[in-house]
Amino acid sequence: MKSKIIRASTLGLLPVFAHLGASAQADATTVASAARGLSEVTVEASKLDKDLFTLTQAATIIEQEQIERSGYTDVTEILRSVPGVEFKQVGGPGQFNYIKMRGFGSANVLIVVDGVTMNLPSSGDVGNLLSQLDPSSISRIEVLRGPQTVLYGSNATAGVISITTKRGTTEPRRSISIEGGSLGWKKAKASLQQQFEMGDGKLSTSLFASHTDSDGLLRYEGTRDTTLQASADYKNKDIDVGFAVSHNKNRFRSAQLKEVTYGPNGPAYWSMQMPDPDAFNDRKSETASAYIEHRLADNLSQRLDLGWTQTRRSNGNPNNGLLGYVTAPWDNFSLDYANYHSRGDQVPFKDNGQPGTADYKDQTKQLNYSLRYAGSGYKLLGGFELYEGNARQWGIYGDLTGKNKRKSLYANGEYQSGSAGPVLAAGVRHDRYDVWGNKTTGSVGINQKIGNATIFSNFATSYAAPNLSQLYNPTYGSTNLKPESGRTVEFGVRQALADLGVNWEAMVWHAKVNDAILYDSSIPNPRNTYGGYGQYANGDELRTQGLELSGAYRINSSWQLKANYTYTDSDTKKKGKDFARTVQVARNKGNAGVGYSSGPLSVDFSAFMTNKRYDWTGVDWIPGYVRFDLSARYAVNQHLSLYTRLENLFDTKVQEGLGYKPMGFYGVVGLDYRF
Repeated sequence: MKSKIIRASTLGLLPVFAHLGASAQADATTVASAARGLSEVTVEASKLDKDLFTLTQAATIIEQEQIERSGYTDVTEILRSVPGVEFKQVGGPGQFNYIKMRGFGSANVLIVVDGVTMNLPSSGDVGNLLSQLDPSSISRIEVLRGPQTVLYGSNATAGVISITTKRGTTEPRRSISIEGGSLGWKKAKASLQQQFEMGDGKLSTSLFASHTDSDGLLRYEGTRDTTLQASADYKNKDIDVGFAVSHNKNRFRSAQLKEVTYGPNGPAYWSMQMPDPDAFNDRKSETASAYIEHRLADNLSQRLDLGWTQTRRSNGNPNNGLLGYVTAPWDNFSLDYANYHSRGDQVPFKDNGQPGTADYKDQTKQLNYSLRYAGSGYKLLGGFELYEGNARQWGIYGDLTGKNKRKSLYANGEYQSGSAGPVLAAGVRHDRYDVWGNKTTGSVGINQKIGNATIFSNFATSYAAPNLSQLYNPTYGSTNLKPESGRTVEFGVRQALADLGVNWEAMVWHAKVNDAILYDSSIPNPRNTYGGYGQYANGDELRTQGLELSGAYRINSSWQLKANYTYTDSDTKKKGKDFARTVQVARNKGNAGVGYSSGPLSVDFSAFMTNKRYDWTGVDWIPGYVRFDLSARYAVNQHLSLYTRLENLFDTKVQEGLGYKPMGFYGVVGLDYRF
């Protein structure tokens, strides 16, 4: 009932905004630079503070102002607006979340928070982290598309998403907020950012806390999330030093999904969710980072970064027996491959749970020392890195203990001869693992300015190391695995017409990965007691190519238009078979948006489009959709602001995983008080 009230009251405002047209949050490359030159935007995740305009690859910057203005409740929704990025998100708030970038899966997308790599040693990805990070705790997101292996090592073939949490500000910012919305959404948050004079420098501090409680789409479903963060940074003319710590605790309850992929006459698909009173997924994450940077001279500095992460997960599903009944869609239909039913029969839907839990613990330790030089047209970076990843698994899916250590040497640089000369970029990295050996990767690029435009190109090699589950899983693991090896070629054009308030970018890429690691059900495996076959193995190939277009037009000081479009052609070739379309990747996706900001009021009206894509079966299609969203923020006075975010305004059937109940319309309203 609450969601209907929110929707009805807010849709009444739509005539006021009807003239805005279809739009969306668009590429933040344009968001960050619509009011200033692209050359004034610094890409911090490049580790050389490169200018966005002279990059030899594509990047997107999303600032805190845009995150707050749009009232996001989920980092997933922020990243949907970025070219090349898409998701399979199913279930209610805070549930299952799988990222894809440029046709690559989540283990090829590196997630970095406050300089610390978050990808889990056990799986190579971040699990559901992106649906559980609190957008209100973030000051900046940078998305670097294309291989970033020379900077970050493994798991960066598709790119890197670098997230920076809030830091202290020159003017004190103290706020408390409360939210309510659809599905019983309730949230409270508080933050404090401030800065102090200390000796010949300044101390900046930040505190943030939030708690979220929400129901789900089906009975018994729901999520509960608590986030705590703290940071402090001290800076004077010679030294920068700081730390950041965070704690996140999340539990979500999910319904049970059953799928049938084969009928009496061949491949067929049927799926359905049934409420499950006791299925749960727990996650507890802690992160700590610290750094010290010493300026040795005006153009030379050294820096030491330390990082530590720990993630504990526990999943359980006690068997509750009969959960309900479903109607058989065809003759000889079976949910358990033991009892068969005629079309129209009522079929028992039984819980497939079992006693006990599946438990996982991942831990990483990270150290990075670097020297940086900037001057005479050069930007140079060199250093070494130590990384240790540990993983444990125990419980109903067997026991696993694994460790992976890596030592790395790297050098990266950029050179420009004069303001009109080409920008030349290059990098090389050597990683040495204690499990499977060594890997050397490199990158070269060029960016040539022509008037108010640049033409750029980049070639890079990359890799993804076998994760600890693939190596040591008690049933399916193999210590004979070697890393996936990739290479990517990119070419693009970007232009900034400051006088007209216009900037745009066009980008094409082609990437190929050899020795891709996938589960191969044809390999004899005596450890698998369920048939004697199946193991992780190298041998697959993956190729992706595509086009990214993005642009923005600032009409005047109040109005801005934004849009982007991505075409992705991604194919996977399994050993002994032909190339086939990669699952969960749409060929076409796009965003369009219009924003208004004047005085106390800001409004964004947006549209997101994706066309059909294969479900995990590689046979059945997930239909495409177009979704419209609206967000608004109004400052009542200098202390109090009201805001709302309404997703899927017209209740379109938004399906990203077959069998899961679609989200439908979703709305949140909030109150923010600043002291």
